[in-house]
Amino acid sequence: MSVDNWINLCMLIATILLGGGSLWFTHKQWQKVEKKIAMINDAGRAFEILPAWYTSRMMQDWWIFGLLTSDGRILVVTRITALSDDGQWMDVELVEENSWSIDKKSNYVFAVAKDRTKASIHVSHIVAAMELITS
Repeated sequence: MSVDNWINLCMLIATILLGGGSLWFTHKQWQKVEKKIAMINDAGRAFEILPAWYTSRMMQDWWIFGLLTSDGRILVVTRITALSDDGQWMDVELVEENSWSIDKKSNYVFAVAKDRTKASIHVSHIVAAMELITS
């Protein structure tokens, strides 16, 4: 075999290895994209994913609701803003602590500031939902 043939063979092997590596990397990136979660902010679609009374009600109304967590704390929220398409996460707007009169010794969770009201909650940690004030 001549030197030119060896060089061509080495280039061919390098090209095959590079192509295989590129294909493997592309496949791994595709798997990551497939795992991404979409957030749904339509109350009708959200109710299909998480069929609970509070899902559609809390996405359409602006009110003071409480979400009781498995550790006994109550998240004080005004509404649900979005729900993940796999039904495991919900985005909510927390109420500012100063905007509502309540016993501060209780296990209530509020927003830390007026411009920091958004939160994401894992749905499996919510054990009850309730209205905290009346009209």
